Amino acid sequence: MTPRQQSVLVGAVVTGILSTSYLSFINFLCCLGVILGGVVAVQQFTSRTGTSVESGDGAVLGALAGAGGAVLASIFDRALRPLNLDSQSITQDVMKNVMQMGGEQGMSPEMMQQIQQGGSTTMIIIGLVIGIVVNSIFGAIGGAIGAAIFSADEQDGNL
Repeated sequence: MTPRQQSVLVGAVVTGILSTSYLSFINFLCCLGVILGGVVAVQQFTSRTGTSVESGDGAVLGALAGAGGAVLASIFDRALRPLNLDSQSITQDVMKNVMQMGGEQGMSPEMMQQIQQGGSTTMIIIGLVIGIVVNSIFGAIGGAIGAAIFSADEQDGNL
């Protein structure tokens, strides 16, 4: 496995873990977990190769880590489902609490039924595709940030 592939894999694992279970709430802060995965991918690449990364290359590393992280998050969620620690179970618990408050607030029965309905296989696949696209975008942002950070560190070390 090349250093680039190893770095993308490490970034994808970080993204996947930070997008699973209760840790997924960190992504409510501008997809912070996905951005961190992109930064980690660039950090790993620069430390493994000893070279700096241009922002465009960092964005590519981050985008690949983000896309891989979306796939890994889906796999991790499936593994955590028996423990009710997957994102869907947690979201359903949150929605149940919202519905209880909504029932008290006068939410319509039709709206409550739509919230309660689970996702079909088609919706899961669509969610995965959307997750890959969104994670790629925010991973690219994280990769570009990582390139700026770690290129600056290398330049500071050469002074």
